[in-house]
Amino acid sequence: MNFRSQALSGYANSIVLQHLEQALRDLLSGRGSLTEGVRDVVQWARSNHGLDDEHFRIFVGVDSDTDRFPLGAVREKWSEGALREVDAERLVAENHYRELVMDSSRSLLEAVVAIRPKATYTDPRLG
Repeated sequence: MNFRSQALSGYANSIVLQHLEQALRDLLSGRGSLTEGVRDVVQWARSNHGLDDEHFRIFVGVDSDTDRFPLGAVREKWSEGALREVDAERLVAENHYRELVMDSSRSLLEAVVAIRPKATYTDPRLG
């Protein structure tokens, strides 16, 4: 796979890649829900990771399709009945996307691991 194609997100920042790698490992290990894992990966999609943006397309799409599901502290503002209903919908959506997200996670993790040794903390063009 070509990691240096047209749609790159900045330079390969080692801190961003470290956090992205952890988010992917958490997602693949099943820590939290699939929706939470996808959101964690997407937060790094707009950072300086130095990878082809195509790697993030699946995550951004799934995040868009599941952004209506409440996670974290916002759940405290929902009634129990509404949470049961929306959580059932979330589980259906997660089951629908699981295989695609896991395959994409493995592929992206492979790309992150490959580029991390070349990453720097700061933009190498500034030095």
